[in-house]
Amino acid sequence: MRKRLFAMSGFAAMLLIFTAMTALQPAMAQDSPKGKPGWMDWGPKYSPEKPVRGGTVRIAFPVYVGVMNPHHFPCLDWVTMSYMYERLIHFDAGYRPTVPWLAESWVYLDDLTVLMKLRKGVRFHDGSPFNAQSLKYQMEWIMDRDNMAWTRSWIEPLKSIDVVDEYTVKWRFKRPWGAFLGSLASVPGFAVSAKALERDAAMAKMKKTQRGLVTARRKAKNEKDPEKAEKAEKLVADLEARLKKYTELAKDAKPLDIHPIGTGPYMFESASTDNYIQLKRNPSWWFGRSVGLPDMPYFDGIRVSVIPDPSVRLANLKAGKLDFILLDAVQYRLVKNDKNYNSGAMPMNFVVYLTFNHARGPCRDIRVRKAISHAIDRKALVMGTQFGLGRMASCVFPDDHWAHNPDLKPVSYDPALSKKLLAEAGYPNGLTIKGFTLNVPEAQSFAKAVMAMLAKVGITWQPVFLGVTGMMEPFRKLDFDVIGNLHPWIQEPDHAVTLMYDPGSPLNNGRTNNPKVLALIREGRTTVDEAKRTKIYHELEKVLCDNYEDAWLWWPTAVLASGKNLMGYSKDMHRQYGEGFIFSHPQWFREGHP
Repeated sequence: MRKRLFAMSGFAAMLLIFTAMTALQPAMAQDSPKGKPGWMDWGPKYSPEKPVRGGTVRIAFPVYVGVMNPHHFPCLDWVTMSYMYERLIHFDAGYRPTVPWLAESWVYLDDLTVLMKLRKGVRFHDGSPFNAQSLKYQMEWIMDRDNMAWTRSWIEPLKSIDVVDEYTVKWRFKRPWGAFLGSLASVPGFAVSAKALERDAAMAKMKKTQRGLVTARRKAKNEKDPEKAEKAEKLVADLEARLKKYTELAKDAKPLDIHPIGTGPYMFESASTDNYIQLKRNPSWWFGRSVGLPDMPYFDGIRVSVIPDPSVRLANLKAGKLDFILLDAVQYRLVKNDKNYNSGAMPMNFVVYLTFNHARGPCRDIRVRKAISHAIDRKALVMGTQFGLGRMASCVFPDDHWAHNPDLKPVSYDPALSKKLLAEAGYPNGLTIKGFTLNVPEAQSFAKAVMAMLAKVGITWQPVFLGVTGMMEPFRKLDFDVIGNLHPWIQEPDHAVTLMYDPGSPLNNGRTNNPKVLALIREGRTTVDEAKRTKIYHELEKVLCDNYEDAWLWWPTAVLASGKNLMGYSKDMHRQYGEGFIFSHPQWFREGHP
């Protein structure tokens, strides 16, 4: 259930883009330096303006970052996290994990073994080195159940990680692992200080040992049998020794959940829950030095304010109190022609959809699922609720994702067919279905539009508007028919389809159980060949569509606006190179200040 909240952060999360974008500048043509990726261009063809150091950029997002250890729950703002933490690999524009970052190179020795070279000269914010030993410790920390890393299931196929030398590791798998590189380009690949992880674990073990010691001392004191008393005293001594060890390790330590330590361009400075987080420039960031641009990153700091209301965000931008914001779709027309701002829209790797409960209720019948799906006018939804800023969805993977099946089309709008199917399913006079969605304005607007469309064919959908935590219990009990939902961050395809359609996943919880889908999920997970994986996911999407597993509605678009003073963003390079461009080209203020 913990992972589900990443998807159920819903329409507020829809506004969080996957990049660290802080400006929207006119696109420019690019040339690729010989022998280097095309995104490694910082010259005049990228920007005629020379980067300037200085200033704190002021950003507003709809939700607070949450827990700041990426392997703990819940983290709700991965943009801010990406300022502080870096991954081993980045995704390219097609969401393939091809861009080396903290991992410099990798080679498959066979289907069960990968040799990986790590970047030299990288240090965590606490001064400790990023190297083979730190990476090994982190992966073993994730695999240890006691550390409660929600990412543990994503690296379950990992058998071991061995240190070959200071900057080389050998990964060994239990079975072929097609999602390996995609996993390292996702949250499991966020590098966290091993020193901080060890101290974090020591704090947890110290508290647990303290509780155990209280009980052990009580038993030893009250034990009358000499033999048992001796054993009890030995246990007390053992626990006291452990407590001393953990206390020493945890000395002056701060929990990673509230004091993050990564390798990223910015370091944690301060925060106020549900109010703001303040970051400061990392003067030792490795990347700028590695390409001869030591002034990177250019901002002195970043302040991320939490402003849920999009109208308040826009008002603050216009008042000069913010430098960059995420807009509601309806607001785009208010700024797109305003010469005082840079604005634009970028396609996102999210999907908005209706989640069906196949386990109980009327949606067990495919005719009901088909009736609901054909009753929805997707084009009207995109135009009416998103003002045209979205792409009608045919299935899970967005149309710019390498796993997307291009042969599939969005379900047609056919209310007559919906009524016919309802009658065949035993509901000639219509039916009432229950469910829920997130209690934010964007979700309410979407839900009301869907309710009106369903009502036209005799279906009364009665969604309850809930907060994120309020959704947990009805989902756990499968107490719903249809949920208004959103799945964010569709990158590694195995992660998305496993979370959504494996009945053992907390995002599924037994609501569906399609043997054909499960077989294809497992085949995709254990297939290393990219061409074969592509065919598997194309077939998987077809099977999902044929069974009307869910009603996929649209793939959203992020709407962004910034002041003219922010420099250094190229939409063309972003679209062409994906994360390779975004994380290598930090933005700056034209005059070195807001």
